[in-house]
Amino acid sequence: MIKLKSYRPFITNSFIWEFPTHFKLKEVSEFIDEDIPRTTEYISNAAKEIMRNKSVIWFLKDKKDNKIKALISFTSVNLIKKTAKLQMLLGDISDAQKNEIANRLFIFIDEQLELNTIHFNRLDDIILKKFTLNEYNMNKQELKRS
Repeated sequence: MIKLKSYRPFITNSFIWEFPTHFKLKEVSEFIDEDIPRTTEYISNAAKEIMRNKSVIWFLKDKKDNKIKALISFTSVNLIKKTAKLQMLLGDISDAQKNEIANRLFIFIDEQLELNTIHFNRLDDIILKKFTLNEYNMNKQELKRS
């Protein structure tokens, strides 16, 4: 059985993808623009969901300046139905870095978890393009493997 907690850290050219518990509270609070109590609650809930095998959540730390540049969250992961909800918060990053994120996400979703359906509210165009050019069809707020 797949254990979501084992999917860390990911290391790509620009980023280290790590779970929220590996970051300083103040740093996370500033990135997600929440006060410390809400940030503490968020990190605690994220850890519980990861341990329950329901979610996987990463903050992406820039290797050059050690600052958080993105939040990527897979929630409502259902490995039997092969579905999940994807949410992203991207900071100030380049298109090349977005492509780097898209490439790693595609490997994670398509090859490692073999998900067929990804629900989302809004995704960056570069991220969407990676999936739509690789056998996923977009229908409103859903990517579905064809």
